[in-house]
Amino acid sequence: MGEVTNAFILLKNTGGIQLTNIKTTLNVLDPGLQIHPDQSIMTAALPVGYQVTIKLTADTTTNSPTPIQVKVTSDQGEFPIEGLPSCTKIGFGSPDPAGLNTPIPSTP
Repeated sequence: MGEVTNAFILLKNTGGIQLTNIKTTLNVLDPGLQIHPDQSIMTAALPVGYQVTIKLTADTTTNSPTPIQVKVTSDQGEFPIEGLPSCTKIGFGSPDPAGLNTPIPSTP
């Protein structure tokens, strides 16, 4: 294992239908590293107008700019993959742990 990278992902349902069985995965484009147990998470449902913040963790190479991608799928389909050229570009800080994995109404 190398360095542990945490990413806090904010998912918002801005569509017209509830999303179900949402799988969110943090992919690191760094061959040869182990899969971290918290690299994917399932969210049972995300109603229209709600958002959820989830924490994903991946193993990355120490002191190396590792490209990352977030992939989201649900029963309703796949969503565009989002990515950054380096895990150092995802920013710092973290939300209140009590607010993770719980869908809440989105603020306008």
